[in-house]
Amino acid sequence: MKGYNTLYYLLFVILIMGAFASMAQNSYGQKILGGVAIAFAILFIVQFIDSVHKKKNRSIYTSIELACLFVISIIFALRIFYISFPDVEVIFGLALLTLILLYFKKMMNNFSFYRPKNNFLSFLILIFYCIIIFYFLSLGSIAFLPEFSIAIGMVAFALLIVLIIAGLMKRKILVDGENTSVLKTVTRIKDNSILILALFLLFTLYRGFTTTGILPKIYSDEFPQAYFELVNKAESGKEKPEQGKYKYQEFKENYDRFVKQSQ
Repeated sequence: MKGYNTLYYLLFVILIMGAFASMAQNSYGQKILGGVAIAFAILFIVQFIDSVHKKKNRSIYTSIELACLFVISIIFALRIFYISFPDVEVIFGLALLTLILLYFKKMMNNFSFYRPKNNFLSFLILIFYCIIIFYFLSLGSIAFLPEFSIAIGMVAFALLIVLIIAGLMKRKILVDGENTSVLKTVTRIKDNSILILALFLLFTLYRGFTTTGILPKIYSDEFPQAYFELVNKAESGKEKPEQGKYKYQEFKENYDRFVKQSQ
């Protein structure tokens, strides 16, 4: 991942710019967000191909992780452009479930590795991976269990605050005769945990600010407001699909038909 850090940093900047542009009622902000999601997907698939073709230190778990992140990024891009297909939620859920299992394994391996070296550091690493796993659970349960999604997201954010405070209070941790910190330790781990945590932090802050009314929600002028209200109902779990379709999907089909007939 280190070779892609500059690109990731650039995408984060563009992501924030796109979000603010959209919240400022500029329709191009939505396109920027979709483009960033596609760019992330491209980076993940390129890294996936690199991991598969590696001759040394090849890891099947790394390849699976990158493949799942690619799937999630693509689905996010499709959602931004209001494109759906059958069983998309199932695919999304399976990708997240796979990542949860992978990161649980990473958590146990790293906890076991650092526990004999430093109990305090191993405990912080345990919290670090718990945050990511809880965020995955929160993301995967938005449509099915919205109340659980909010609760587990709040727990993850609270753990993040604990991790930050603990990291600031104990900036130097002795491991194998070397002073380190929890941030230095997790950045040395060869996975996408820091990237995922940063993305989830942005998502949590946006979700919290828009829910409380501090910031406006993402804006798009492509469809009538009623369409977005139906989308919100579906994503929040307030509406269940009938015969495999949500109301917003039927609305979009009828609206597209109306626009075509009017032209």
